[in-house]
Amino acid sequence: MDVATQTQTPAAAAQPTSAMYGDNAMKLGIFCLNISGGMVMSEAAPNVLSWPDTVAVAQAADAAGWEFLLSLGRWRGHGGRMNANAEQYETFTWAAGMAAVTQRIHLFVTCHIPVFHPMLAAKMAATIDAISAGRVGLNLVAGNNALEFGMFGIDQREHEDRYAAAEEWLMLVERLWTEQDEVEWEGKYYTVRRGYLQPKPVQRPRPLIVSAGTSGAGLDFALKHSDYSFQGGPDLDIVGGIARRTEARAQELGVRGGRITFAPVVLADTEAEAWRYFEWYVDELGDLEAAQNQIRGSMAGGSQSFSPEVHLQMARYKVAGWGGMPLVGTAEQIVERLVAYKELGYDGIALGWVDMAQGLAEFNEKVVPLMVEAGLRSAP
Repeated sequence: MDVATQTQTPAAAAQPTSAMYGDNAMKLGIFCLNISGGMVMSEAAPNVLSWPDTVAVAQAADAAGWEFLLSLGRWRGHGGRMNANAEQYETFTWAAGMAAVTQRIHLFVTCHIPVFHPMLAAKMAATIDAISAGRVGLNLVAGNNALEFGMFGIDQREHEDRYAAAEEWLMLVERLWTEQDEVEWEGKYYTVRRGYLQPKPVQRPRPLIVSAGTSGAGLDFALKHSDYSFQGGPDLDIVGGIARRTEARAQELGVRGGRITFAPVVLADTEAEAWRYFEWYVDELGDLEAAQNQIRGSMAGGSQSFSPEVHLQMARYKVAGWGGMPLVGTAEQIVERLVAYKELGYDGIALGWVDMAQGLAEFNEKVVPLMVEAGLRSAP
């Protein structure tokens, strides 16, 4: 008897336990917890990874009701004075580990599509979804740093072509996640013969999908195929422009979808104190050369999210927090910025700090209560 015919009709799927399915107006997440230094390219942050420290931060965010952890897909450091982000936990295995030590927080795996065959990625994601009781998501990246992809012997496709490949990749993954029969696929980019995947993911019809593209092709892919677009920029003018372009294109396509942004945080009792700390870790201890190396790598990889001129202007903000607009100031000022993000259409934000554990604790103590008052979150 064919092995596929032996599979019994599956039991009803368990209900996902993920906090991402809650109704907070501004969802909170942590960015880059799987990377040494986190969002920061500075000697102020430790450039080594500690699994116990990673678990402690994840569990603290989980206990506080935060919605998600979003990993960063990296395979090497950036060179420069300190080789910033020198250590990385691979994102699928990191998420499996996180799933075993958390309860409700969603775990977004950054997945470089050219590196992971759709059969393999679909199976790994379904496995993590089972371990986590429905808390895995994929942050799909169609192209990346040319130096890193070279480690795998991968020559990147042209920009438009890589999103065509990404569409085929996701279509195949979704079939594997949802169809009970074996999947046959002979496409332009991928081949699967008698594709078999059991058990299916807990989340139905599929795990949540995030995509960060903001070029023309990238934005269309995100709006058509993801549950959340992931966007950011160094200041409110750039972010606002992206948000307005996203909204206009979404209306043309007849879609909405969620939107998430990201930012480093410096919280202090006064604005002046916060900016002094920002300038200390960015301008005095930051590795600007590493940031420039990262930008050049992205440009060599064909990134079109920003113009080359804007990319190079962003080096200081890459040091500060991967190019996101810094949230610097008092708790009240930070909440004002979060309200502004919400008014631009953003449903969530992924945050980072020089000291992840301390930053998270202070944010929960001083900022979250003001977010509740502002209508951005429900009371814990």
